[in-house]
Amino acid sequence: MRTLSLASCLALGLFVAACSDAQNQTSTGTGGASTGNGGAGGSGGIVDPCPAPFVGKGPWVLGVDESRAKVRFEACEKDVSGDVHFTKEGGGAEQTATSAVKPVTLTETYTAVLNSSAVPDYAGTYYMHEAALSNLEKGTCYSYFLGADPNRKGRFCTARPSGDSFSFMALGDTNPGLGHTEGVVARGLAEKPELTIHGGDIQYYDSGLETWAFWFDKMQPMLSRGAFFPAIGNHEAEKSDELSDYALRFFGGAGFNGGETFYRFQTGGVHFFSLNTEESIGQGSAQATWLESNLVDAASLPGYRFSVVYFHRPLVTCGDKGDDLPARDFLEPIFLANKVAVVLQAHMHGYERFEFDNGITYITAAGGGGTLGDIDENASKPYCDKRVSRAAAFHSVVFQVAPGMLGGKVIEESGEIIDSFTKVVP
Repeated sequence: MRTLSLASCLALGLFVAACSDAQNQTSTGTGGASTGNGGAGGSGGIVDPCPAPFVGKGPWVLGVDESRAKVRFEACEKDVSGDVHFTKEGGGAEQTATSAVKPVTLTETYTAVLNSSAVPDYAGTYYMHEAALSNLEKGTCYSYFLGADPNRKGRFCTARPSGDSFSFMALGDTNPGLGHTEGVVARGLAEKPELTIHGGDIQYYDSGLETWAFWFDKMQPMLSRGAFFPAIGNHEAEKSDELSDYALRFFGGAGFNGGETFYRFQTGGVHFFSLNTEESIGQGSAQATWLESNLVDAASLPGYRFSVVYFHRPLVTCGDKGDDLPARDFLEPIFLANKVAVVLQAHMHGYERFEFDNGITYITAAGGGGTLGDIDENASKPYCDKRVSRAAAFHSVVFQVAPGMLGGKVIEESGEIIDSFTKVVP
C-alpha cells in the first residue's frame, strides 16, 4: 500500500488529528479512478491515490529516430516492473527493454478547485521510468505494452526513409478540463497521424479544472497513438516547481539532439525543430545559435527535403497576443537559406494561416481546448493582409507529407474542415 504524505492527507480534506501521523499511515481502501491515480472518498478513511498496479501516468513515446525510441511512464511505487515489451506491427518476435528509474519527491499537492472529479497531483515520491528501445528497424511501426500493466500500451513508428509519405498532427494550448480538447484530439487522430507536435501550454492549473493527472487520463489516446513532441509554453510554469517537477520530468529531452527544452528530430527527410519561447530565440541567444547551426547541418544531409520549426509564442499574429518581429527579422533569412517550409506557433487561442511572399507559411494552431481568444484584435498590423485564413475555433491541423507536396487540413472539434492547403516542397 502507498504511504500518504502529510500534504496529501491534508489535501484529501481530513482532520489534522487524523493526519498527524500521515507519514506512517498506509491506505486501507482500493478505490480511486480507473486510471490508477485514485482520489478522495470513503467513510473516514484514506483512499489510495495510486492503487495497484501502481502505474499512474502513461506510457508515451519521445525521442524517435531511425533505430531508437524512448518510452516513459510514471509509477507511484518503487518496485514496479520496468519492462516494456514491443513487437513490429507487421509481426515478429517480441522484444523487451527494461527502463531506467529516476525517483522524484514532490512536496506540494495541487488540486483542481473547480473540478471535483479531477484527481489531484499529490505530494509524495514518484518513479519516472524511461526505457531505451534500440536496434529498431527504419520506417517501421511498433506496438508495445508495459510489463507492470499490459493494459497500458501504445504504438509508434521509427523515422522513415527520405521521400516517404507520412502524416503528423499539430495542436496547442490543450485544456481538457474545459471539455473541448478530447473532441479536437479524436477528430485529428481519426486521420491516423504518425506523430503529434504540440505548441505548448500543455496543461492549465489556472483554469481550476485540471491537474496533470487529469490531463494524462484524458490525453492517453493521443499519447498511445504515436510519438509526442511538445514545445514549452508559459503555462508550463504556473507553479514554482511545475516546469522542473512536472513538464520537464514528463517531456524534457524529447529529442536526441538539443537540450531539455529545445530539440530536433526528423522523419522522411523532413526535419523538425522545437524551440522554447519562454527564453530568447532572438539574435545572439543560445537557442538561435543552436537553431542556425542545426538547420545548416540538417540541410547538408543526404536526403534533406525541408524543415518545420515550431514553438509557443508567435512571431506573427493578428490576434490578441503580441508578436516578436525582431526575432522574425533575424530568423527568417536563416529559414529561407535552409528550406524551412512551415513555422508553427501557438499561444493565441485560435487558428491563423499566413502565406508570405517569400514562400514561408506561418500557422497559429492554438485551438486545442483553451478559452478562445479574439483572433482579430490586432488585424490592423501591416502584415495581416498576408493572413489568408483564420478561425476562432477549437481545432487541430493534420499535415500530409508526400513526394513534392505538403498538405494540411484544419479540423474543427465537430469534424468540419475549416481550412485546407497544399504547398510544393522538395
